[in-house]
Amino acid sequence: PLNNIIWGFVQDDYSRLSVQRRAYEYDHHYGFALVGKAVPRIESADSRSKFVAAFHNLLYRTIMYYREDDDTTIVADAFALLNALREVHLILAEGAHNQFGDLPWTARKEMLMMQWILARPETKEFLRGRYMVPYQEPWMGAVDDMKRLQGWSDVTITHFHELAIYGEQILLSIRYGDWIDINDQEYARNWARYWRPEIQRYVHAYHAVTGVDLSADVVDTRRAEDRFVQPSVHLSKRLATPRSRAQGSLPSSSTASELQTYQDIDYAALPAASRPRVPRRRSRR
Repeated sequence: PLNNIIWGFVQDDYSRLSVQRRAYEYDHHYGFALVGKAVPRIESADSRSKFVAAFHNLLYRTIMYYREDDDTTIVADAFALLNALREVHLILAEGAHNQFGDLPWTARKEMLMMQWILARPETKEFLRGRYMVPYQEPWMGAVDDMKRLQGWSDVTITHFHELAIYGEQILLSIRYGDWIDINDQEYARNWARYWRPEIQRYVHAYHAVTGVDLSADVVDTRRAEDRFVQPSVHLSKRLATPRSRAQGSLPSSSTASELQTYQDIDYAALPAASRPRVPRRRSRR
């Protein structure tokens, strides 16, 4: 039944956006780098390299404000949150050109077409997925089935879907807000309170997908830098971990060095353990 639909979709491949073009636009607008075999090496002339750090810093500042705002004994200061909003607004404004007006609409149209094909009952009957898992959209089950067949990430598509939905809403509220001329922290306070459910769901979904908690207070500077690393890097590391375990390889170089150290020890050359002296028991006559 899906023969004509898949045939038309494959024949129309030349008119859809290529992976290379998407990679250039993602890097230009948001500084996101794609990782994979189908992604060619790109040399972008104008990249938003500071977006990930600025956006994650904004989320962290927002979570910190929620903690202080819930404490009724203090008045939470939202001026640091206002500065973080202004920084993200400036970075988004710098990338709002090139194919900004055309590519998002084209990419959304193509994605909706793919979701419609995956949501067809014929696709669901062919893949034979797990019917007991609840999903928000009818196409999500087919994506999880293909991920298991291809050996991709074992994280459910629900978290990726929430990252896309809530992330778009948060960024639109920052992009089209006049944050550059606002110097009153009440606007930042109202923004944080209004978007609290979406921000908290986004932070939770990001933790589930990448393993990085944007709301945690990190004391170690090495762990703090994980927040500013590309999400694709975290996904690649989490994808390589189960593969290395399945192949019997060591998860890290430190573990390998420790194991090699233990293997190099000559246990025969070690002195034998001294026997404990047990007092002799004299028999009574």
